[in-house]
Amino acid sequence: MEFAALIHLKDRVKSVKRATTRLYRNPGVRAESLLEAALECFADEDYGRVTIPLIAKKMGVAHSLIYYYFKNKESLYQSSVLHALDRMMTRYSELVAQHESPAERLSACLDLNVEMSETLRSLARIMFVNACGPKDSGPKFIDSFVEDYYESEKRLFADCIHTGVEAGIFSCPDPDEMAAFISRNIDGIYFGCFMPHGTPIPAAMRYLKGVIWGLLDYAGDPSAKSPSTSKSGR
Repeated sequence: MEFAALIHLKDRVKSVKRATTRLYRNPGVRAESLLEAALECFADEDYGRVTIPLIAKKMGVAHSLIYYYFKNKESLYQSSVLHALDRMMTRYSELVAQHESPAERLSACLDLNVEMSETLRSLARIMFVNACGPKDSGPKFIDSFVEDYYESEKRLFADCIHTGVEAGIFSCPDPDEMAAFISRNIDGIYFGCFMPHGTPIPAAMRYLKGVIWGLLDYAGDPSAKSPSTSKSGR
């Protein structure tokens, strides 16, 4: 039987891909490279200060190239965020499918937050400004997709923990609350990295993993002893 959270995640990925396709004028490999660079621009500057010529200048391309793929700044903004969410959820799907052990699944999903730290850092910055800034801080179209991402992440964590408890690997009275606790702390790590002298993301994630294994009464990090895990996306 397929992992329940994986079924949900695959459905969410399809929704993101459909939404992204509607925003593209001309899809292609070059469009994807533009999206990744644009995500960094929107993360570095408030939405209201970003312009297509500014993005083009930072990328070293003619602004007409951007308009070839995207009709305006809002379309580019929404597409860049959706593209990042698509990458994250697709990687989660791949990792869950690669591992049968709930401990290895949970470990791999936590490690993904280090593997994709640059993308997640940009998303966190954009979401923070979008949620807390003024009305012109960015379009709201992608809010529901961001919520879907966080819901999918929590479902993955919760299913891993539920499965581990049933198998006698983990000890946890409330797997759903534990999943929410993990998700909140990951958010805290990313928002904390914007603070002066903040803990580097890899070190903070290693510490969080140690705390999680302790709370789950699990003796050890499976990524440290499983060759298949270490080869799965590192």
